[in-house]
Amino acid sequence: MPTINKPKSKKPKTNNRYDSERRRIYNSERWRSLRLRKFAANPLCEVCEEKGLTVPAEDIHHIKSFMGTDDRVTRNQLAYDMENLMSLCKRCHQMEHNKL
Repeated sequence: MPTINKPKSKKPKTNNRYDSERRRIYNSERWRSLRLRKFAANPLCEVCEEKGLTVPAEDIHHIKSFMGTDDRVTRNQLAYDMENLMSLCKRCHQMEHNKL
């Protein structure tokens, strides 16, 4: 029986430094604590709330990406800055990332 050689799927290229740095921040106790404080301060989706809707927040979004800089000090400042965070529902969080 003949075989059909399917092209191998291409895995997206990843930047190991980017991935490991991102994981380091998101797995830190400092991030987990900040995330819980943000949920406590803003339990509703901030975008939906502006539209007069009451939708529980499920995600915390960085307004300005902390991985957008190569400077480690700036990266940490952005990652852990409460003013750089938004409480969002899943739908609004996905829409924010689709804008980028």
